Amino acid sequence: MTSLIYNGKNILINQGFDVVISFNGYKYVHHNYSNCFYYGFDFADDVPNAIRNKFNQFIKCNVGLKSKPELTDIIQRAVDSLHKQVNLYFYELVIMPDLQNDVTRYMMRYIYRFAQPKMVYYKDVLSADAELCAQIRKQNVLIIDDVTTSGSTLGEILRTLRIINEDNKITIFSLIGRKDLMADSFV
Repeated sequence: MTSLIYNGKNILINQGFDVVISFNGYKYVHHNYSNCFYYGFDFADDVPNAIRNKFNQFIKCNVGLKSKPELTDIIQRAVDSLHKQVNLYFYELVIMPDLQNDVTRYMMRYIYRFAQPKMVYYKDVLSADAELCAQIRKQNVLIIDDVTTSGSTLGEILRTLRIINEDNKITIFSLIGRKDLMADSFV
């Protein structure tokens, strides 16, 4: 069983993690990013920074997921919740981080249970060729990330997507995000 150590106490990941994180969906209301949604787990307000940092390290660690069944459970629950809210069958294009880790790879494999979208890396969107621009213009886009911290990379991706197509639906799915990661972060 995997646990986090905080102030000398074990905090079990699979025991009561809903108290530490909860799944949320937000719609960005900034006029530059209409029809843009964010889904993912974020921390409860009373969770200390030390636990947040440990939890983020737990997710970011590139150790094989076979030794972290609690993490695969969190990923499955998050993707299942996302599918219930947005229906993943409506997404034919998924934009994912350039640097893959076990978590983002597992997220994509689990998303493939619902749909088989084309995968595109962040760097490819930022330097989109004519073919990719044409695909982006025709379809809704799902952006995935494991842990969203500052939001600067997502901001770049959103600006580029809105230049290519200002009307398509964009859904950001981050396993762990921030409640304050709203439109003003992407200006």
